[in-house]
Amino acid sequence: MTLGVHFAITDEQRKTLEGAADDAARIDYVKEVIEEAWEEEFTVESDKAWDALHRCLGEVSSDVYSLWPIPDKRGICVSIDDYGEYPLKLCVLGGEKLIAENKDYCIRLIEPHEVSDLVPALNEIDIVELSKRYFKYCEEVWPEFGQEDFDYSWEYFVEVRAFFRRMDGNGRSIIFTVAGA
Repeated sequence: MTLGVHFAITDEQRKTLEGAADDAARIDYVKEVIEEAWEEEFTVESDKAWDALHRCLGEVSSDVYSLWPIPDKRGICVSIDDYGEYPLKLCVLGGEKLIAENKDYCIRLIEPHEVSDLVPALNEIDIVELSKRYFKYCEEVWPEFGQEDFDYSWEYFVEVRAFFRRMDGNGRSIIFTVAGA
C-alpha cells in the first residue's frame, strides 16, 4: 500500500507545477522541491488511510478493487471522477489531475475556493457518519478491513479535516500526492 500526503502550495509552486514540461517533471518537482521542503504547517499525511478516506468521502463502492487508473482484477478501468458528490469527493483524489493517468504516481489539485466549499462538508462528518461510510464502502477491499482499520482511518481523517480547516481562506491550493507500490 502507498502513502498519501496533502500539501498546501504557494502560487509560485503551483505555477511551476502547471508549467512543467511533462508529467515526469511535475513528479520530480513534487519529490525534489515540495516534499523536500516539508513545511509541517502546510502538510498533512494520510498514510495508508487515504484509500479508505477517499472511498468513504467519494462514495466508491467496495466492488471497485483499485482506485488507480489501471484495470482492476476484473479488467475494468476505474475512473475516480465518476464517484461521489461535490465537495466531499475533492478531499483525497478529487480536484484537477496534474499528471495524466499514471499507475505509479498521482497528483491532484484542489483550488482555494474548493477548500472553502469542502471545509463545512468535512465538518458534518462525525465518527458515526464516517463509520457508516467505512463499513459500507470499504468492506472486503483489503485484508485489514474492520474496526481496527476504521479506528486508524478515523485518526487520519481527524488530522486531514483539521488541515483543511487551517488552510481555508489562506489562498493556497492543495495538492494530494500518492505514489504507487
